[in-house]
Amino acid sequence: MIRLTWVQPEDLLGHELRQATEDGRAGPGESGRGTGMSGSGGGSGESGLGGRRGGAGGDRVREIAARWRAAGGHDAPPRAGASDPGAARLRGLAEELLDELAAIPSPLDEPSDLAAIIAACPGWPGPRAGT
Repeated sequence: MIRLTWVQPEDLLGHELRQATEDGRAGPGESGRGTGMSGSGGGSGESGLGGRRGGAGGDRVREIAARWRAAGGHDAPPRAGASDPGAARLRGLAEELLDELAAIPSPLDEPSDLAAIIAACPGWPGPRAGT
């Protein structure tokens, strides 16, 4: 098999679990507890984003992390960016779990159109001088 990219679902699952912790889908103050994430992002996992909540989303993230670890998945790729070739056996499960994680709503109010994104960023740079 020729690997055309380093980014495979089994390489991404650990990162998505970490992101679920960071954006609050894993529940308030989780900082990785129960998701298998180590908190390596620094601090307590409280990223200052606010709006964290617990409940079913946090339970789902913990359950997904447990399923991934039980199947032999890693929290993050053990080598620089890519899982070992044997991890391809986890690809189908990783695809399924990534879809499940994506379906858990984020408690963050994140705009999607450019004008709202600019409005939410008080330090957004203005036009360059001379343009």
